[in-house]
Amino acid sequence: MFERYREDARRTIFFARWEALQSRSSYIEAKHILLGLTHDTDSKANQLFGLSAYTENFRNLLEVHASPQPLISVDLPLSNPSKRILAYAAEEADRLTSEPIGTEHLLLGLLREKKSGVQDTLAAVGIDLRSARNQIRTAQGIPIPDSELDDKETFLMPMRPFATLALLVVTLSLLYLILRLVNS
Repeated sequence: MFERYREDARRTIFFARWEALQSRSSYIEAKHILLGLTHDTDSKANQLFGLSAYTENFRNLLEVHASPQPLISVDLPLSNPSKRILAYAAEEADRLTSEPIGTEHLLLGLLREKKSGVQDTLAAVGIDLRSARNQIRTAQGIPIPDSELDDKETFLMPMRPFATLALLVVTLSLLYLILRLVNS
């Protein structure tokens, strides 16, 4: 599952699992992924955004505290928001023309997931989706576009050819029915 992930992104997932175990959670949640990003100070996301400096702030805002008796080596599944975050990270890597998925893409995935509360936590330290994308583009030497499609628009883009075809079929069917009514 993680073949496309760079080593720093794999470590982030490992630390996210560790954070979930420490807080006795049944799932690896978005907040654990964010805290996982803070562990590796050499990761791309930390180099660009200094996430490690906000670790305790994130813990307090997300109300994640270590249990005196953490769970011991249990297989923890990803929560549904966490699964979406990983899917968003892959989309962001594709959008930024990057084959491997790195910590910077995981951060963008976190910023896109609206149902986790992590987006607000990152906004509290001044990190939002658009500026994060632009900062990553600048670091990679990719030009910053004048305007960018909204996530909803990019989500619907693959549907446009099918919608056009469906509209054409409906229009032709209506024309056929009108011609049959006129001729009868």
